[in-house]
Amino acid sequence: MTCPYYVDFTRDCIRTYPMIIEHRDFTPCESEGYHRCLVYNILKSDFRCQHLDTCLNMFPSDLPDFYTVLNQNRVIYDYVTKPVYQYCLSKDNHVHCARYKLKQDGQEPPPGLNPDGNIINIADSTHKNKIVFEKAKKL
Repeated sequence: MTCPYYVDFTRDCIRTYPMIIEHRDFTPCESEGYHRCLVYNILKSDFRCQHLDTCLNMFPSDLPDFYTVLNQNRVIYDYVTKPVYQYCLSKDNHVHCARYKLKQDGQEPPPGLNPDGNIINIADSTHKNKIVFEKAKKL
């Protein structure tokens, strides 16, 4: 079975998230692995935080490479996606997200700020194929 957003060998999901067009590995799209795809789960969710799209578009040049690492490493996938499910796709809990709180106060969250308040260096994480944290500043 293939992903319902994989239509005629084209990822229909790029209409919503064009920055993943550079992610060239179609393997998850063509298999049962699509259930693990973060974009698939976001698109099928009944609730999305109002800031989710702007948060995801913060680092479009790094995202395709990070997305590749994310899908190749189960530990990284679980670490990064857990807060998305826990905060961004939760009607009740999204208001507790560190990024949401800053945006509601009219501030721009720093790049790599995770919903749980940790700061991840996306470029270093992609390069080293492991999650790299930056020292959190007082927010």
